[in-house]
Amino acid sequence: MNPSQDLSSTSQLNFTEVETPEVSESITSPTTADHIPASVTLIPTGLNPVKTLQILRSIGYGLLLLSLIDLLYIIFPPEFTKPIWEYQTIGDLVRLIPVPMIAFMLVFYGESFGRKKIERPVVALLSWSTMVFGVFCLLMIPLTVVNTLRIAQYNNDQINTQVTQQKTQLNNTKNQLDQATPDQIKSLIPIPAEKAGSPANSPTNPGEAKAQVLDNIQKAQKKADEQALDARKNVQQNLIKNSSKIILESLIGGCLFLYTWLVTDWARRRQADVYEGVADGTLMSGRKQKSPKSRRQVQTAAPDHTASSGRKQKSPKSRRFPW
Repeated sequence: MNPSQDLSSTSQLNFTEVETPEVSESITSPTTADHIPASVTLIPTGLNPVKTLQILRSIGYGLLLLSLIDLLYIIFPPEFTKPIWEYQTIGDLVRLIPVPMIAFMLVFYGESFGRKKIERPVVALLSWSTMVFGVFCLLMIPLTVVNTLRIAQYNNDQINTQVTQQKTQLNNTKNQLDQATPDQIKSLIPIPAEKAGSPANSPTNPGEAKAQVLDNIQKAQKKADEQALDARKNVQQNLIKNSSKIILESLIGGCLFLYTWLVTDWARRRQADVYEGVADGTLMSGRKQKSPKSRRQVQTAAPDHTASSGRKQKSPKSRRFPW
């Protein structure tokens, strides 16, 4: 058999094996259900998850607006450089963290799938705002520590002032008692009623009356010191307890905000419209769809059986020059 005839028959065989109409049809229909991966086609037919995503995102935007209203209510009117106002404001802001966290979760849910182009700058701005909120929450930790120390000193000064005032009144009473005349001291002796007898331990002379008053003054001074010590202890315990709560919540909230910023990098990229324009619930791959190969390209892509035999493929001779 002539080798040229073998070559022509082999190339003809390769051409008939590669050129099939099913290949071109499967390539040119990327939106059909057969082209979607099995992991994506788990949604039942007739359901549109885009509507559910829009509802969740609308709720998220609403929660963000409510959080903004609460934020303005907490901050205004501002009284900066006042430790008590700053401490209370930080506590109110920390208690507000769960609401915007849930709102961001609802807004970012689904990433760019089924999202309108008008949302792209809004989502990008919200992604950057999570970083700002995270840094702000972390900065509230040292501010809380400083305000805690300032408030502790302020409370201590207030307690000392009250104790000093009480002791001053007692000392004035003691000085008046020392300067009192015997007749004035005698007036301190209680006069028993006609039917009721004299009360127990009641003084009967001016000396006993003066000694009893001095003893009561000393007891009052001692009681004032004990009350001041208990007040300092209770105030310090409550302050440390509240400050620890605020610091831990600020730390956790700041870490969650920063983590949200890290995982939402898709919202800050220009390629955020990978899944945009999909309104029928079908997912489109982010890769470009390959155009169907022409018949000539399919012919060139056919395997060469003659090359595997180790022989060089001879170029076909021209009919005009047979040699």
